Amino acid sequence: MEKVLVTGANGLLGANIVRQLNDRGYSPKAMMRRSSNKLSLSGVKYELFEGEITNEKDVFRAVSDCDYVIHSAARTITTPSNLEAYTASNITATKILIKASRYYKIKRFIFVSTANCFTNGTLKKPGNESGGFMPWLKASGYAYSKFLAQEEVMMYVRKHGFPAIIVNPTFMIGANDSKPSSGKLLLYGYKKKIVFYPTGGKNFVNVEYAADAICQALTRGELGESYLLAGKNMSYKDFFTQIGKQTGKRKILIPIPSAILTLMGRISDILEDFFSLSLPLNTVNAKLLNLDNYFTNKKAVLGLGMKNTEIEMAISNAIDWFKQNGHLNYD
Repeated sequence: MEKVLVTGANGLLGANIVRQLNDRGYSPKAMMRRSSNKLSLSGVKYELFEGEITNEKDVFRAVSDCDYVIHSAARTITTPSNLEAYTASNITATKILIKASRYYKIKRFIFVSTANCFTNGTLKKPGNESGGFMPWLKASGYAYSKFLAQEEVMMYVRKHGFPAIIVNPTFMIGANDSKPSSGKLLLYGYKKKIVFYPTGGKNFVNVEYAADAICQALTRGELGESYLLAGKNMSYKDFFTQIGKQTGKRKILIPIPSAILTLMGRISDILEDFFSLSLPLNTVNAKLLNLDNYFTNKKAVLGLGMKNTEIEMAISNAIDWFKQNGHLNYD
């Protein structure tokens, strides 16, 4: 039975990848910190490896007996904005995993990046893999670090024939979000009777379908290629409306003018620059919230057999899981 190392295996995406690997007859090896919450992996068969992805000895030991590596671990919070805060977890760790994977001659290395490494599009013309990294996102330590790590992977593909594929998920929704991570947006829309929403929109993908496409990439897809794992393009208003419809709970939806979000972002930037305060909203995040941040999964459908997201199912799966794990008490 072929063994697959999954970094960040206890996260929303990682946990769904481990489950999918089991279904496909692989032996998943779950790498995570010793202090990690393992709730998202409850009831799943896996080999546990506790260690740090920034520690070379840990990484080499983790990779040593594996056939494949899926690197989904990353620092994903969007604050602070400086690149230095993300360098070790997102860039250095990727370099170490590449080094170990080359040393042990793994069959394929799947690097989980982000859709923000590409230029967004509109509903009529969604962004795809041909759009480059948007220069203004260099001000986002998270997005820029993921882009630099992605470039590192691509450099090894070009120069050394490294057997890597890059996958770029959009905003994931679904079960097994123990942190919670992206599920915070859904929980906000579920719990609040009055919902304030940005005027932009984003692409929402069923995390199970993203995990499925990643597992498919172990044997499908072209080496050195990037695949956007996208789902349903929706405005924030439509997303919160859908939550209300599915739960039968009437919501009062109030838009936040883009100028207000931009002003709040600038104030946060000042507080970070002068007082070292890291707030959830900064100028870059405000711009993303005001954008139509839309993408297409056409390439992943053709190359990885990716399924198209039914947003109702993704929301329902997430709500059911949160209910079972005590996250859905009203504020």
